[in-house]
Order: sequence, then structure tokens, then C-alpha cells
Amino acid sequence: MRSPGLRSTTLRALLVDALRELGRPAATVSLVLTGDEEIRALNRDYRDADAPTDVLSFPMAAPGALRGPSRPVFLGEIYISVDTARAQARAGRRPLAREVAHLAVHGLLHLLGHDHPTAAARRRMAALEARLLRRLARRIASLPGRGGAW
Repeated sequence: MRSPGLRSTTLRALLVDALRELGRPAATVSLVLTGDEEIRALNRDYRDADAPTDVLSFPMAAPGALRGPSRPVFLGEIYISVDTARAQARAGRRPLAREVAHLAVHGLLHLLGHDHPTAAARRRMAALEARLLRRLARRIASLPGRGGAW
């Protein structure tokens, strides 16, 4: 799916910087920008939730592969619904690029084993996201569509 203002090269650079910040400079991920229809099908097929969502992560690295942070490893795939991201950005009065950056970081943390099944886990993951997004503020600001400061 193509979306004006979202470029794969700038999003790729954001994820490379995020991986470096997380101490995983040799890791790689796949990022797919899609729409609500496609992400709804994935959500239904893999999570038994027949509704669109903003981001889905599909970890593909064996747990042992995450123990060696300097080893090359493919972590998995991140799918972001640009339709849902756009609606969330509008509702929160944020630029679309900033919303997509946040979702990409959120998805990346899931690939690294972070999750939020409880309120306490949600707070911990949100705090980690916020710290990482602050460290990536310069890269996010360079995203087309005025990524804005965190």
C-alpha cells in the first residue's frame, strides 16, 4: 500500500536506529504498510480477532537467537495499517508519520519479546516506548509529513 509522505527508506532508517538504540545493531525486520482490509484478515487468521488493528508483529527469531545481541538475526515482520494509523493520528491530532513511527517502534518491541498482557506490563512497555521514541526524536522529525518532536 502506498501512502503519501511515508517512505520506506526513512522508515527503514528509523528501525535501523531503533535497533541500534536497543543494542541489536545486527538484527533486521520486515515492515509492511497495509490497509484495514488486509490487517483485519491477518488479525482474524492469526489472533482470532475479526477486526482491523493498528499494528501486528510476527516474531520469527528462535528465543535462543535473542541471547546474542551482536549476532545477525531476522526478528520477524511488522504490519501497520495506514488506515487505522491515519484515524488514530487525526483523533490524537498528531502527524501521520509520528503515528506510524510509534507503531513501528511498538511492533519492534513485540518482536524483541516485550508484551503488555497486564496493566503493569502496559506501563513498562509504554515507558520503554517513550524512552526509545525520545532518543529517536531527530530521526522521527525527519520523516515526511512533519514527524514532530516527542
